[in-house]
Amino acid sequence: MPRIDDDDELATLRRRAYAPGADISADPSALERLIELEQRAADRDGGAADDRAAPDGEQTEPEAASVGAEAGGEDGESARPARRRMPRLRRSTVVMLAGAGLVVATLLTALVLVQRVQTDPLQVGATQVARLTEDPSFDIPSSLYRGITGNVKAYTAFEGFRVISYPSFRAGEGAARCMTVYQPDLLDTGDDAFSYDGQFLLPSCAAGPFPATFTILLAEDTPEREPTDLPADTSLQFVYDQGRDEIVVFRG
Repeated sequence: MPRIDDDDELATLRRRAYAPGADISADPSALERLIELEQRAADRDGGAADDRAAPDGEQTEPEAASVGAEAGGEDGESARPARRRMPRLRRSTVVMLAGAGLVVATLLTALVLVQRVQTDPLQVGATQVARLTEDPSFDIPSSLYRGITGNVKAYTAFEGFRVISYPSFRAGEGAARCMTVYQPDLLDTGDDAFSYDGQFLLPSCAAGPFPATFTILLAEDTPEREPTDLPADTSLQFVYDQGRDEIVVFRG
């Protein structure tokens, strides 16, 4: 006999799935439970159908067993049991299975995107606002990578900021990359030296599994904020995504 509790739960979950204002798509656990109960109901209905008379002379299993017993002997023992028909899934179950597949695919896609870099690890509400790609046309001031030979890259601008990446001084194939974030308008370069009229001009290098990152708070009087359209007290984080060779920008 079906459990009354299961039937009540199934009715409640169906309302969440099919009634106006349905919200089950945002609750994977409830969706999984609905699919489970729908399958149980389908199996139960299929079993009930098998207990009813078989169509057009086809014997059910009890009837076949009875005939075999009456025949007796070898013929009775070899009587084949009637074929059982597999229960058909309800249309609602098929719809929910398709929906579950879509939810799983969406979650997997989101997981892949999140794993590109370590995003918002402390769940402080940071939002990814840009991905900066390599910009070969930008003329990188040599004073920013003095002592580094080759493989220096610049990236597209973001709110007046430019990022350059370059190999660290540590030799070897697995050497980490470093980056510097700055405002070109605040940089004054000469033949032998340079000056920077901003507040932030420090290199950041990767370390083991941790990518190079640069975090800045643009206060009211921060020189780097003036060329931007960002309000005071905006926080930015630049993260080097080595796998895609891009700079990911987060805003807090």
